[in-house]
Amino acid sequence: MKPGKGNQVNRRKTPAAAKARPKQKRVSKEKALRGGWQEQWHYAWRGMLADMLRQPLATLLTVTVIAISLTLPSVCYIVWKNVDQAATEWYPAPQLTVYLSKTLDDNAAQNVINTLKQTDGVQHVDYLSREEALNEFRNWSGFGGAMDMLEQNPLPAVAIITPKLNFQNSDTMNTLRDRVAKVSGVDEVRMDDSWFARLSALTGLVGQVAFMIGLLMVVAVFLVIGNSVRLSIFARRDTINVQKLIGATDGFILRPFVYGGAMLGLSGAFLSLILSEILVFRLESVVSHVASVFSASFDLKGFSFDEALLLLLVSAIVGWVAAWLATAQHLRRFTPQ
Repeated sequence: MKPGKGNQVNRRKTPAAAKARPKQKRVSKEKALRGGWQEQWHYAWRGMLADMLRQPLATLLTVTVIAISLTLPSVCYIVWKNVDQAATEWYPAPQLTVYLSKTLDDNAAQNVINTLKQTDGVQHVDYLSREEALNEFRNWSGFGGAMDMLEQNPLPAVAIITPKLNFQNSDTMNTLRDRVAKVSGVDEVRMDDSWFARLSALTGLVGQVAFMIGLLMVVAVFLVIGNSVRLSIFARRDTINVQKLIGATDGFILRPFVYGGAMLGLSGAFLSLILSEILVFRLESVVSHVASVFSASFDLKGFSFDEALLLLLVSAIVGWVAAWLATAQHLRRFTPQ
């Protein structure tokens, strides 16, 4: 009876032990895989740093070229941002001058003004009656005596419209002008946008120039990093050959070069931010002096934190892509010997 019971107990323990062993093996395998990934990550970073420190002068020159390439569009963007800010601070909102028909009496003119106030896009309306317009003209023109010789008042009633903020650009201003011109009792509508059109054209030109230069400089950074990675691949061709012979995957070989390209882009962008801030600091006193000549105050602004972070991120991505393409193309053609 006792041996039977012992065998029965052993049979009951055997399934539990069998279930525990695969679980332990699975945990051990996960730890091994996790440790292998960490080792590969550390190896890639060590390889990347070794490549950069093996030729420090070449690395420094590459980072400097990238920084100069990024500084030019960065400065153009800063100029565009400050010109747009100056346009907002120094110039008033564009306005529409509406001349009412001379045949309207005061009640009819007031009805037209009420209609203009209810028009979509209109924020404020200043009204000058025919008598008020005549008195104002007499005061600032110096032709009061000549105006008294006239039998009738030649000036019409005037309404000055200040548009809403979302209507203060060229296209929406033209739309609002056409809308106001269709109101009954309106004789003529003039848009006081001569300075506004010139300033908008100038701001748009600076923005387009900054965009085109930025696009060309991104291509230049892409080519510089790609060429630097190709030279690094050529210097390590024997190491790559050995890695291929012992069965290393393309991803394992590619990882250090990709990290190196991203680091080159990130370092160049960081140095570019320093150069841009130095330039802003040197020009700030000059801009303040020019603004004081026009009896105005203006603070030259550089990159904000979000803009600087975006520049660093874009540069790192460009470096990563350039290094990945250069390394992948080489590995595709590489045959271990």
